[in-house]
Amino acid sequence: MERVTMTEYDRAYTFIYYNDVKEAEPFYRDLLGLRLEYESDWVTRFWVTDHYAIAAVQSGRGFMNAMEDKPVILCIGMKDEADIKALYMKLKDAGVKMRTSEVELRETEGRIFFCEDPEGYIVEVVQRPK
Repeated sequence: MERVTMTEYDRAYTFIYYNDVKEAEPFYRDLLGLRLEYESDWVTRFWVTDHYAIAAVQSGRGFMNAMEDKPVILCIGMKDEADIKALYMKLKDAGVKMRTSEVELRETEGRIFFCEDPEGYIVEVVQRPK
C-alpha cells in the first residue's frame, strides 16, 4: 500500500464563479445542508468538511469571471450512514436539474448521482458501496 505523507496545508477551497453569488445559497446551504460562511460581500464559503469548502465568488470581483461553459465537477462524498437516496429525492423535488435518472450503483465509485447547481456547475454526490 502506498504511504501518504502529510503536507504543511490545513485547508482547501474550490472557487466557482457566479453571475449572481446569492443564487448559490439556497442550493448549497438549504438543499445540500452545507454550513455557510461569508468571507466578504462577494465570496461565500460552503463547508463540506471542517477543512474543505466550496467558495462561490461574484463574477467581476475575484480573479476570474463567470463563464457559460462550466468545465468543473464538484464531487461531494457522503458519510456511509447518510441516506443518499433521500438527498436525491429532496433535490429532485426542489426542482434541481438532475443529470442522472436515479442513484446509481457503480463498481468503483459506489452509490452516485449527478445534478446541477443554479449556475450550471455539475455536482457529483457519491457514497461508498455498502
